[in-house]
Amino acid sequence: MSFAERFKAEGWLQVDGIFPLALIDELREEFERQFTSLAAREDQGRDYLRVGDERMMLSIALKGPFLDRRLYAQPVLLKILRHFLAEDLLIDSLTCVVALPGAGEQHAHRDHGELFHDDPDLNGQLPPYAVTVAVPLVDLSPETGTTKLLPGTHRGEQILEPALPYLARGSCFLMDYRIEHYGTANHSAARRPVLYCVFARPWFTDIRNFRRQPRINIDRADLQKIPAEHWPLFRRVAAKGAIDLAEKELFAVQ
Repeated sequence: MSFAERFKAEGWLQVDGIFPLALIDELREEFERQFTSLAAREDQGRDYLRVGDERMMLSIALKGPFLDRRLYAQPVLLKILRHFLAEDLLIDSLTCVVALPGAGEQHAHRDHGELFHDDPDLNGQLPPYAVTVAVPLVDLSPETGTTKLLPGTHRGEQILEPALPYLARGSCFLMDYRIEHYGTANHSAARRPVLYCVFARPWFTDIRNFRRQPRINIDRADLQKIPAEHWPLFRRVAAKGAIDLAEKELFAVQ
């Protein structure tokens, strides 16, 4: 079975050893710095969303190692994602889901509601409209916990046993945005941060999870550090007026 056939049938795909370990460790250090700063602020609620017991989704600030193109524009991953989505895909959101020590198990859920409530059967017949690339910043083990995936639920039924991707740093897994899943308990003494980079077709955006916090947390100065060839991936930022109108033409997909 090819990777495309597996993803279509099961709704998820594991990709091993795709990121340099040194980059992952730098991302972890920057995450810890930002998390410590967030915990000390009084207005912290604007930058994260509670998504379960001792678990939060943080709008990580894209700076330092988070601006490394090997994270958001890894060539092999982009080729796979364009096969699943479209040539003109973009990044709809980039966040970090953190399970704190002692976090319990989440309830099974989808990250977004169905597109067509009046025709439930149609939802499972459509190709994916968004794919999450989950990049753990620590090794995932039975002690730290992971994300439990329910294969087949993206097409309306669970066809296989649940999957538990225990990954070493440098690996990632891809999830169809429709698949049911949930975070397992964190039995370790350390935080479990996992980056969630959601790639989408240009016409789709998540209207459920970003009512208070930014879906892409990047300031103007750091946006300018992104190579022009990758600016089309950040068209969602441009649409929010983060750059001048004169610059928007640089985001046009040829």
